[in-house]
Amino acid sequence: MTVTEVVRSMKICQELEQEFGLIPLKKGERQEGTPIKKIDYKAGDLKYQVGNVVKSVMKHFYFQSFGEYRTLLEQFNVAVEEINGIHNGVVYSVIDEKGNKMGRPFKSSLFGKEIGFEALQKHYETSKIAVEKKKIRENMKPMIAKAMKQASSIKEFQTQLKKENIGVIFRQNEQGRIYGVTFIDYPNRAVLNGSRLGKEFSANVFNDLFNNQNRQVRMNDTTKLTKQAEPSYQSQSPSVSLGSAFSLLDFPQAGNDYEEEAFVRNKQYEAKRRRKKGRRL
Repeated sequence: MTVTEVVRSMKICQELEQEFGLIPLKKGERQEGTPIKKIDYKAGDLKYQVGNVVKSVMKHFYFQSFGEYRTLLEQFNVAVEEINGIHNGVVYSVIDEKGNKMGRPFKSSLFGKEIGFEALQKHYETSKIAVEKKKIRENMKPMIAKAMKQASSIKEFQTQLKKENIGVIFRQNEQGRIYGVTFIDYPNRAVLNGSRLGKEFSANVFNDLFNNQNRQVRMNDTTKLTKQAEPSYQSQSPSVSLGSAFSLLDFPQAGNDYEEEAFVRNKQYEAKRRRKKGRRL
């Protein structure tokens, strides 16, 4: 690396630190608040690792639902569950790459109120306001539509969006059917389920698209979106983003099928309606 490249890298790091409130560590200090990498189960001190990841995600990302929050945490090997009862709560666990839980769970109260149930409800509301104010959905849609038109596979689609600093996570069942999709806009630090962007970006559309069913019809639906002016993130370095700071641009596929039950219920409901209609005829 040349002297010029070193100076440029240091400048970029300083800009990121200022923009996102990151505090550089002094020698011998433990890192707090910035999840540089996924949880390492073998490294131990899981309570510290989980707390570090969760607090940083709450601080740095916008998300408007528990599902979006859960999907984001899974990328750091953290699972989260809501406990509903007399007292609502949140429980965090460490998971492996396949989504299997490892070790004992941790109640949110162990880490403070800022990542508990009530804090999440408030975060959803503030995130909704921020997403609308910044017009994040409007900016993402033409870029995603363009990638949908150009890509012929999930991998190509992810590669296209990576160039725009957008991460995408697909959830698939054992048969390969796509039943969930989540996008992460790194420059704006926003996590959005596909259906939140519009029905043309729902899981069913992507399942049809990448399983070669009705592909031409889907392409026609996205053509009008690609004609919109595409946003540019000039304030971001082309080689460095919040995603690269978190080492998250290359997402593994989430292993938990927490939306699969809803998909199965919908299919059963549709089949029941068809049978009733047939009897009436």
